[in-house]
Amino acid sequence: MIKSIFKKAKNNDLVNTSFYTGMATSLAMLSGLVVNKVIAVTIGPSGVAMVSQFKNFISISTSIATAGVQKGVVKYVAEYRGDENALRDILSTSLRVAIIPSVAIGILIIFFSEYLSIYLLETDEFSFVFKLFGLTVTLFSLNVLSMSILNGTGEIKKLVWVKMTNSLFALFVTSLAAYLFSLTGALIALAISQSVVLVITLYFVSKSDWFKTSLFKSAVKWKYVKLLLGFSLMAISSMVVPTFVKIEIRNFIIESLSVADAGYWDATFQISTAYLSVVSTTLGIYYLPKLSNLKEIEDLRKEIWNGYKIILPALVIILMFVYLLREQIIWILYSKDFIEMEYLFIPQLIGDFFKIASFMLSYLMLAKAKVFLFISTELLFSVITYVLSIYLISEMGLIGVVWAHAIKYFIYFLLMILLFRKYLIK
Repeated sequence: MIKSIFKKAKNNDLVNTSFYTGMATSLAMLSGLVVNKVIAVTIGPSGVAMVSQFKNFISISTSIATAGVQKGVVKYVAEYRGDENALRDILSTSLRVAIIPSVAIGILIIFFSEYLSIYLLETDEFSFVFKLFGLTVTLFSLNVLSMSILNGTGEIKKLVWVKMTNSLFALFVTSLAAYLFSLTGALIALAISQSVVLVITLYFVSKSDWFKTSLFKSAVKWKYVKLLLGFSLMAISSMVVPTFVKIEIRNFIIESLSVADAGYWDATFQISTAYLSVVSTTLGIYYLPKLSNLKEIEDLRKEIWNGYKIILPALVIILMFVYLLREQIIWILYSKDFIEMEYLFIPQLIGDFFKIASFMLSYLMLAKAKVFLFISTELLFSVITYVLSIYLISEMGLIGVVWAHAIKYFIYFLLMILLFRKYLIK
């Protein structure tokens, strides 16, 4: 039955996926920018830096709490969605793999809340925020897992609605909380946001044609535990380690330069994230399931080349507009207090170009489950990022961290070309 349902589903190509994800990502981008604006105006550069610290912590915690299985769930649900027995085993196993570590992580966050507040936010007065997040991190994990299932089943429209709901809720709650209660309000809103919208995500999942509660009641299958844990290692190397490196770099900027400089760097990075989000989200939602299903080398080459022909020209146009309108962007998205960050744009844009160009190849490592290769490159470039950033900040000041970004992704792009030719299409 499930097989026939998925056969009737409309196939999404890159353009259609780009359109639907573009809707959700554009709203997420606008919501994030409005929130950043409120924080910039009410708290200033230092507030931007502190909120970024907490966001990075949420990212690390959620990745560990879900055991980093999101991309694995997308891959194997997409690969076996026509086989009801395999789908049952994957969904049941992934649910348990996500819940068990999330409970453990929540307990640890509560226990170490005071230490985390001092380490990340320079004071223990926000320890209660970490306790609140520790209580809700399991709900965060379930929300992430549910969206991964929608992604894997190819239900892009539903996934778009979920993401749009998340964005609107975050926009309203975080902006209002930051405006009324300054930094404290913003942190509390971030700690609870995804937990609240879990109800909406579960509603969309339950309304899917394939959905049955029995699909989540099977015993744990160690075959899939091993497969998913391979993606856990990849998630730790690609999300947890780089995010931790980012926290350490931000701490170094605060200690060696100033909190305001850390805020300028975060603001530049957030602008970059905003305009690249449509591209990167499309890659995550479209390429991973698509490349997972392609078996022939020539089909893989063709798919990647078609992606380059569509995405890179659009990316160049976006980057040109961002550079030409950089002053206006800073004024609109932040405030006059952030105008000093204008000189950071050129190296950031250069790095962003090579970042997307390399990601289009690196997704093939995920799609083909090249676990060791993926982990090795991610860990290597996390070390390169940290060493380059610390060295160039010491030599050049704040702009050094942005040049480190550009140099890193240029080297990464060259390595991806080499790996693509040598290993990824064999």
